[in-house]
Amino acid sequence: MDTLVKKPFDSNSTITETKDIPSNVHRSIKCVLIILNSLQVFLGLTCCVGCLFVRFDKVYIKRLVRTYLMPVVADLMRTFSGSDYGIGYAINAYDTTEVLRWVALVFLVMTFILLLPALFGISGLCSKRSWLMTTYIVVTGVLVIAKIALIVLCYIRPDVIQDWIRTPLKVSLQTTYRGDTATDPVSVTWNLLMIKLSCCGVDNGRDFEFSRFNRDFTLQIFNQTLSISNLQTPLACCNSASRRTTFEPGACAKYPIRKDHTHYFEGCLEKIWSYVTQYSDAFILAAVVICSLEALQVILTCVFMELLKREMEDRKRRKSRTYRKGSDFFFPSVSEESLM
Repeated sequence: MDTLVKKPFDSNSTITETKDIPSNVHRSIKCVLIILNSLQVFLGLTCCVGCLFVRFDKVYIKRLVRTYLMPVVADLMRTFSGSDYGIGYAINAYDTTEVLRWVALVFLVMTFILLLPALFGISGLCSKRSWLMTTYIVVTGVLVIAKIALIVLCYIRPDVIQDWIRTPLKVSLQTTYRGDTATDPVSVTWNLLMIKLSCCGVDNGRDFEFSRFNRDFTLQIFNQTLSISNLQTPLACCNSASRRTTFEPGACAKYPIRKDHTHYFEGCLEKIWSYVTQYSDAFILAAVVICSLEALQVILTCVFMELLKREMEDRKRRKSRTYRKGSDFFFPSVSEESLM
């Protein structure tokens, strides 16, 4: 019968095997963080290119807008057919870069704000500089909190978000809009929008009480002079049939009281908001996923920094020939062999 020989316990080998664990965790966390941040950088650069395209392109965006609004353009051409108002010229000269300029700049600034933390994160992970990773954690954490607050605000108080949008729209309508026969991009955009959405003004037709749009103008139609005066709203607020009536041209805009003739009581902001809220569930889901990934990145970066700190402590102990004889439960020390 063989005699069982009890092998002596080698504490050093056990500690070495245990110390190999954080090295693998350290590398895995670093790889995951670099992949997530690289994806965020790629999406940020894609948004930047898109914003620049919207801001400076004068061909393709206009072509898309004309294709989408072709029925509206045809309606306007029928309304002013035979007149001296060059609606065709106004549409051909329509400059989307002027209309979308501020929208593109706002999204461009937001893109850079979202892009910079990812660059800080990648730089900190590659260089192992704590101040870069700390900056990344703070900025990303603040952005996550801001996004969550915005989501809650949109869900609980959508009227606050509408007020933010309402103010610049009213300023544009009351100071820049020039009327039905204007050819500048802002006026053409408002006319196309009101006809497309069957709406009038931002909240309703009362928005035009303080507007500077042209209330009196004349048109040359088939060698005849047609005078239109005292308009309370633009002709774009009328429905299609009322705009083309020959009984009293412009009556639907002079006396906007019949709902079957005018859209005076329907605001464009409400129509736009209703269209956007159709996709609110998709927006909220996307925002929740993004916030969750960013929160995960913050947590993993904190763990990575703690492991890095333990690694530096072990290096100092090894230089002073002082080795730890145990291992931590969550962040065990790194072995000498794994650091070579």
